[in-house]
Amino acid sequence: MTRPYVSFKNKRLWKSVDYDWRYWNQCTDLIKQYMEECLGMWKIWAIGNAKQIPDNLKGKFKIFKNLDSVLQWDIIVKTTWTYWHIAIVDHIYWWKIYVLEQNWSGKNSWSWTWDNAIRVHPYSFNFYNVIMRNDDIVKNFNTEYYYVEDKIKERTELLQNTIEYKATLQLK
Repeated sequence: MTRPYVSFKNKRLWKSVDYDWRYWNQCTDLIKQYMEECLGMWKIWAIGNAKQIPDNLKGKFKIFKNLDSVLQWDIIVKTTWTYWHIAIVDHIYWWKIYVLEQNWSGKNSWSWTWDNAIRVHPYSFNFYNVIMRNDDIVKNFNTEYYYVEDKIKERTELLQNTIEYKATLQLK
């Protein structure tokens, strides 16, 4: 079973992406790569900087301004900086949103250095304030759910076999 987001993240963690070969490795480049590989959108070129993306992709994404409904793998945007910032929700834990992001330092985007490497990092819920979601994100979420469900079933069967085996040892 393929796990689109997990494979995407594992392939890129601590590296950089320059999707469109313009302006070096920006936060938007990671999002464009994600939309192509995980959401089936091909060659995403001129969608603007993070500030413009929610408006430019309204037809492909539902836009939410309240993070109460955030899901894993949603695209989220911070709207209070000059060019804003955009990232992918990796997971939520202990009242923090952990995001997969690139160019988080906002400096040396041309350097391909640690300052811009793709990482998972926690933020408070009020750091980001726009959610972008489409049907493929939900579909990937369902795929992951079934993957986890299968793994639980396999482990349960293994545990049951172990219990039965231990019972036969005690009888002898």
